[in-house]
Amino acid sequence: MDFSTVDRALVSLSRRHPALSDEVLNLSTHLLKLLSSENLAENDDYARSIIRLIELGSTSTSSSDTTVRWEPLAVGLRLIVDYLEKRTSELPQSAQLSAATDEAGDYNDEDEGTGLGTGGGGVYAEGPRIPKTAAETTAAAMTQKELPPTSSAPVFQLMTELPTILNTNVEHAEPRVRSLVAQAVGAYARYATSLLNWLDSSSADDDVTADDRSERNKLQLATEHAQVGRRNIHATILLSLKSHLDMKEPSRENNPSAASDGALDDTTGWRALETNLHALASYVDGCVGKNGGAGSYVHEEAALFDSGDTDDNGWFLPQLQHCCVVHVNRHVRAAAAAVLGVLIKSCMRSREPSHEDLLVEEDSPFRLVLKETLKGTLADNWSQVRMAGSVLCRRFVRALLKIYKSRNGDNEDETDEDLTVFESAAGDLVPMLLPRMCLNRFYLAQGVKLYSQETWKEVFGSHAHATDEDGLHTSAETRGGGGMGAVARNAAPLCRYYSKMCDADNHAVREAGCQGIAELAQKVGHHPLYADYLSPYVNMLLQALLMCFHDESWPVRDEACLACGTFCIAYAEECRPELPTLFERWTEQLTDQIWSVREDAAVALGDAVTAYGPEMLEKVLAVIRKSLPAAKDQPPMSRGEYKKLQNDVNAHTGNQVYSCGSLAPKLRKGGAGRIGCSSCVVDRPKQPWEATDGALYLIRELCIRFPNIDDTEREDVVLGDKILLPLMTELADVARLSHYPQSDDLRTTLFKQLPQIAEAMGKRRFKGLYLDLFIELISKNLNDRHGTGASQLSIHAAGQCCEEIAKLIGFGIMRGRLEAIGCDDAFDSVMEERKREQAMIATPGHFIGREAFSPFGPPVGSH
Repeated sequence: MDFSTVDRALVSLSRRHPALSDEVLNLSTHLLKLLSSENLAENDDYARSIIRLIELGSTSTSSSDTTVRWEPLAVGLRLIVDYLEKRTSELPQSAQLSAATDEAGDYNDEDEGTGLGTGGGGVYAEGPRIPKTAAETTAAAMTQKELPPTSSAPVFQLMTELPTILNTNVEHAEPRVRSLVAQAVGAYARYATSLLNWLDSSSADDDVTADDRSERNKLQLATEHAQVGRRNIHATILLSLKSHLDMKEPSRENNPSAASDGALDDTTGWRALETNLHALASYVDGCVGKNGGAGSYVHEEAALFDSGDTDDNGWFLPQLQHCCVVHVNRHVRAAAAAVLGVLIKSCMRSREPSHEDLLVEEDSPFRLVLKETLKGTLADNWSQVRMAGSVLCRRFVRALLKIYKSRNGDNEDETDEDLTVFESAAGDLVPMLLPRMCLNRFYLAQGVKLYSQETWKEVFGSHAHATDEDGLHTSAETRGGGGMGAVARNAAPLCRYYSKMCDADNHAVREAGCQGIAELAQKVGHHPLYADYLSPYVNMLLQALLMCFHDESWPVRDEACLACGTFCIAYAEECRPELPTLFERWTEQLTDQIWSVREDAAVALGDAVTAYGPEMLEKVLAVIRKSLPAAKDQPPMSRGEYKKLQNDVNAHTGNQVYSCGSLAPKLRKGGAGRIGCSSCVVDRPKQPWEATDGALYLIRELCIRFPNIDDTEREDVVLGDKILLPLMTELADVARLSHYPQSDDLRTTLFKQLPQIAEAMGKRRFKGLYLDLFIELISKNLNDRHGTGASQLSIHAAGQCCEEIAKLIGFGIMRGRLEAIGCDDAFDSVMEERKREQAMIATPGHFIGREAFSPFGPPVGSH
């Protein structure tokens, strides 16, 4: 079924197998014709046909076949949603105005919506957000024709029938029907409350005729009936919601997915609870009554926000918190977070100080529920729930900031200029919110990461004067030091949270924790005003990172390695007691099976030399001298034997396992006595050539950081030719080995690093002492296109290396050196190939360089 548009939904009925009844198909054809007719709002036939279609989907259409097909019901509900949305848009703009966009325009979070695709406004259902283009909305509003309804309009007939239809199907067995019920609930509530707004804003004039006054009275009566139906729908939703919450469910700690009938696992929807929450969220979002009067949810249902002393309403907030934090099903947790989000929206729409107090008073039951919910959802193991929590967090913080500014904006005596506005507005929530907001900027899931980064920028103000727009920032123009100042003042809870997350069960969370710790060291640790705030917690953070060195997930080990090096530069003396342990861990990582881990271990050791000077340099050089010739001990193996080993099923059995629902490794935490979500072990032994590869990365780091006395990170550390030349000679000798198939990988690494080393040394020094050491290796790989057995990666890396070195020392000089060994033709061939590639990129209209290229269609302008 295709519910993207009403016409597609109707057409979908004819494609169902087994085929639907003739009456259903004829009715769908008739409705398709009516869709193109003018003035659909006054067409009684259209409204009656929708009701009939729903009836056909609610009862069996044949005495011989008692099976009830859900498809007509679903399409009928989709048509109702579209019909009510259009009728709402035809009301005068004053009727549609909600407090989400007040007269000052200073609280507009409608773009946070997701909707249910339609009819949902800001409700989470199929995704946390649907982007909203303000220009398009404005243009549509300018061209929309306003058509206030009459008391005899078909829409009121439809609204009379709709409460019974919705109440009957709120627990329908088909999930798609329940989702459409939720959309219809939102559309019904929005139209009904918009009618109230319109009637309140349009007072009857004294000079109107008696017929006009009679028509207005009839409209008021029809609107009152619609409000009765709306409240009945709400009561049914709450009753169904409470009955589902009273059901026994498995805990998240002990989750037997087949404990009873129905879906009780952590993946599929949990009976009708999820869609009940969607329906409630749609209803709350649809209640757009203005100024805290009729049609405002927080005004009409104020008892639900109370402390819960009565049995009738006391279940509501605690059970919502239970759904968000404790419930076993991730879809339920995400949907419940959406309900809390629209409840915040309702509080802000009312503009009543008493309703705003529900968000700002520290002992408010609603605020306490929001606090516990954000504490859980922002750290949930499922990215879907974490995203829902991030949306809830932004909406809550926006509301707090608006209330704080409205109450304290003109009273400078009440404000603390040493704190950011966020800290002043959030109060006791800061120690809980700030660490989670920080960490989610590094979370593996891109949606959570990017959304959290945007929230951070929004909360801590303009970045026009910031030094780093993507992370913590501070400037003289930002009150309280911006994000960096807030982080520094809350270093204690932040460091405790980061340390805890480094020991989380989820490898993605552990990786994010290591990245967050590295950011603290890099930005706060080097700041002249805030570095001292972090100093007391350096040891705590180092212990968390040292634990991550044993992690089975190599990205976690990688990030921990880099973070420790960054800390050594920022807090050299505080890290010195752990330096022996750190050095041991870094050198272990330098021989890791993963090339990027080896490279980043070299970066960390380079940081250590920068931090500790000559004493560390001697240790590092000893490691290089020991590891560099290790490839000579690599056991001989032919390419045929290596390929056979790679294709051996037994050799690959029991190695890497992947997490359910993602391509991320399913890995345990490292260290004694700790287990993760599986028992997999990556046990491929380290190879001798990998130690040589790590030493190569380490030589590159030293060359880049300490090339000469005029360009070094420390005046007392310079990598002179007396030290470097023997190492480079040894490296060239080892790179010539070819008795093992991975030698091509080692040469590929060499060709990728050599241009960086050459540039750091400078043209004259490299050309005079070091170029001849490697020119033969480069020429051999350049010529390998004639069939000497090198891999394509190695051949390409050699060509790229040749080009970059030629740019440094001159193309003529490079060609002359290669000509001396008979490789000038290969050099010319590589340069021609590079020219062709550049020409292809620069050619207008070519798909590589053309800005308008799209992977989803043919090139623009093609025929």
